[in-house]
Amino acid sequence: MASDTELWRGTDYGWWLAADTSGAVGASLIAFAVPLMMLATTGSSAAATTTESICVVVQTVLGLAGGVIQDRYDRRTLMLIWGASGVMLSAVAAAAVMLFGNAPKTSGHGVNGANAPAFGGPYAHVLPIALLCIVVLFSVRDGLLENTSNAMLRGVVPDEQLPHAMALNDARDSTVTLAGGPLGGLLMTVGHAVPFLTSAVLSVLGVVSAWRIRRYWKRATVDDSGHSGNADDAADDAIDVSGAITAAPRWRDALDGMIWLLCDRFQRHLIIAATMVTGASNAFLLLTALDISQGGSQLISAGFINAASAVGMLLGALMASQLVNRVPGGVLVGVMFALLAAGFTGAALVPSMVGKAIFVACSVLALPAGNAVLGGLSNTLVGKDKLGRVGAGSMVLQYGAYGVAVALAGWGMQTIGYGPTCLILAAVLVAAAAYALTMRSLITLPTPGHWAEHIQRWGIAQF
Repeated sequence: MASDTELWRGTDYGWWLAADTSGAVGASLIAFAVPLMMLATTGSSAAATTTESICVVVQTVLGLAGGVIQDRYDRRTLMLIWGASGVMLSAVAAAAVMLFGNAPKTSGHGVNGANAPAFGGPYAHVLPIALLCIVVLFSVRDGLLENTSNAMLRGVVPDEQLPHAMALNDARDSTVTLAGGPLGGLLMTVGHAVPFLTSAVLSVLGVVSAWRIRRYWKRATVDDSGHSGNADDAADDAIDVSGAITAAPRWRDALDGMIWLLCDRFQRHLIIAATMVTGASNAFLLLTALDISQGGSQLISAGFINAASAVGMLLGALMASQLVNRVPGGVLVGVMFALLAAGFTGAALVPSMVGKAIFVACSVLALPAGNAVLGGLSNTLVGKDKLGRVGAGSMVLQYGAYGVAVALAGWGMQTIGYGPTCLILAAVLVAAAAYALTMRSLITLPTPGHWAEHIQRWGIAQF
């Protein structure tokens, strides 16, 4: 209980969480609505998944520049810019849908049959192009700024509280995912523009919350020669004194985080397994949502499989903060990979949607604990002034894998069908688990109190 009090009352974590949550819910609504609207307006699952892939490519390419921005400039200011741009883009998206996409309700048409307004009217063919342009702009924003809040977290929360905070974040993410799909479907039954309008309101809340953050790490002002200048609000903000003697990152340092991830054997092994899991599991969930929607089911039902995964994540997150300090980290990470492989394989083999949901929920039970271990370890290995670039490198690799997986899965769904494509994705998860479990330096990871000795024993590189 003392740790909870220290986390919530002794830091600005509450304001950070409010800002981050507002953005997460808004992004969840848009991520749910856009593929279904593209499917409804084009009639092609490949078009829907290709749109997602294009956005992922844009976000990953710009992510490297984003990492430098997040390490070089004040992170609270960047969060404010991210929220304000979300307000603008969400409002533009809502206006586009209202101008080009709405038509009088027509029985049997639209994404949700008779229960949603149909897309129609003389300019309905413009809507897919307009949506593509808008979501690409969202991807530009996200590539440059989305990881700012993650990079900022370690500067808001003390290192010893980080695993606990990350477990709470996983619980938050699970709740957002749990509500995001059904809420997105519910809002779309009211009007196709409503998810975007809701996202705009949430972005306003995010801006207000980010503005209230005062106690956080930031680099002391550094000029181009590397000499420190004056740091504003030094009494209120946690300033890194090392910033006074360390030059801010340059643009040519953009690849530093990715190079570190790929050059160290431990990090390289881990990031390869992580990219396989990220790509295959998320493509599986997206294809399932599209399959439900394409089959004429209710929009709210299209978020059912995501909701099931969120239930499993939420249950796992409730136990994660206790497990991290009591169970060796290698055991938790090993169980995480094994459950993901077994659960998604079962989901691919079971024909009923209820059965798929149960397997998916079970597959992610250990994910919050595993994430807390890996996230806490990563933050131990990486300096506060380099978190943006490491996060960007990880995002480029994992989102890149997701973009490729989604594009191939969409093509596979149209050519060989939903079932065989999901079996292939499940096989990728099995391969990822096998690859991760052969890594002795990972599966022998102890509890956090002994990480320093483990890092030295296995020669794991620090950045």
